[in-house]
Amino acid sequence: MRCVECFFENPTAAQWCKNCGATLQNDKGPVQTDSPVILSAQERRGFFAFGSFIGPPFIQVVYVLGAAAISLAGLGMVLLVLTGWAPEFTEVGRDMLLFGGLTLLGVGNILWRVLCEFGMLLFRLHEALTRLDERMRVLIGLLAGKKEGRG
Repeated sequence: MRCVECFFENPTAAQWCKNCGATLQNDKGPVQTDSPVILSAQERRGFFAFGSFIGPPFIQVVYVLGAAAISLAGLGMVLLVLTGWAPEFTEVGRDMLLFGGLTLLGVGNILWRVLCEFGMLLFRLHEALTRLDERMRVLIGLLAGKKEGRG
């Protein structure tokens, strides 16, 4: 009997896949469970299978800390020039430091935001695909139940 989740060949009388633990369908249809949803391998193994992510809140905290660090670095560079604490630089060097600080304040924060939003996008895509997978499992369970009713 082949597993529909990982395609592992299992013994004929097996109820669960020996490779991934998924519920197998026998000649009488799927093994009856409390709910029509067949759990994925991630959901069965719990926390240590990373079934749920701490990523989005973590990315938000990292974004705030990173934006604060970028802003402080940019302000520090500008203040070095404006307060005269950078006398060892030539006039061109001070201008470059001022330009670098202003660029870091503007462009650095925008690029940091885009990078963090990309990370959030990956987590949102994963959530959408997980919901789609759950819906498909319910649909497969319903279709298998109808097929069993006809036979």
